Amino acid sequence: MDDKNQTEAGSIRISDEAIAVIAGLAALEVEGVASMSQGAVDGIAEMLGVKHSQGRGVKVEVRNEDVVIEINLLVEFGVDIPMVCQKVQDRVRESVEDMTGLNVSYVNISVQGVKLKGDKELKRI
Repeated sequence: MDDKNQTEAGSIRISDEAIAVIAGLAALEVEGVASMSQGAVDGIAEMLGVKHSQGRGVKVEVRNEDVVIEINLLVEFGVDIPMVCQKVQDRVRESVEDMTGLNVSYVNISVQGVKLKGDKELKRI
């Protein structure tokens, strides 16, 4: 669903995909986040050489002016996972609200695995 705001000059629509890209890029800025994940689909797609958009691993649901975001990510080995997730929640909420003017109700994080720094192979949890 697209978000739609009416202004004097016309309407403004922000697609769920645009919000997902904003959220995904914001999450990747947090130290300790190795990458985004779509779960089991990632491994298959990676073997096939499929490139993903910056919004991969992010699900967005817009209800009126409230947004619920679900993020699947991989963390680096040795990080404090709860602290990294809290930072991701804060950064994503701030970025989406600043760029879209929408209220972010929830940012739900699902840690799908752990990566060693510089390791291409994923260690699933």
